[in-house]
Amino acid sequence: MKSHSSKRAVPKMGNLGGVRAISKKLKGSDVIFENREKIAEALMGLAGAKITDILTWDTEGNVNILDPKDIPEHALQSIRKIRAIPVGDSGKMQIEVEMIDKVRILQMVAKSAGILDRTPESEKPSVIEINMVGPSNG
Repeated sequence: MKSHSSKRAVPKMGNLGGVRAISKKLKGSDVIFENREKIAEALMGLAGAKITDILTWDTEGNVNILDPKDIPEHALQSIRKIRAIPVGDSGKMQIEVEMIDKVRILQMVAKSAGILDRTPESEKPSVIEINMVGPSNG
């Protein structure tokens, strides 16, 4: 006698992984949906961050990093990496500040706003109706 436990009540769904995985994905979608305004604000803040929010420089090329308490939160979040490199024996440091990829952030914002989803009129498929009339048997 075969046990019923060897048969799956719910078949596997390819990459979806079954009911439990789908429920987990839907729950994640709900979390994102419920916090969409906060997410949009965070993305807009990252997209609007400028290097001048983090550092200043003068006409002689002297660069100064602002005090962290004076840097806006969105600019702090947009920093990917800060690196200090010693320059010779002078005791001076060369500062390298790398920020996040703003193009990618702006693409995400544009896509979520529906700006990138629009298909130009010239690329939309045309609907053409063709009526074929055969020869009459007369």
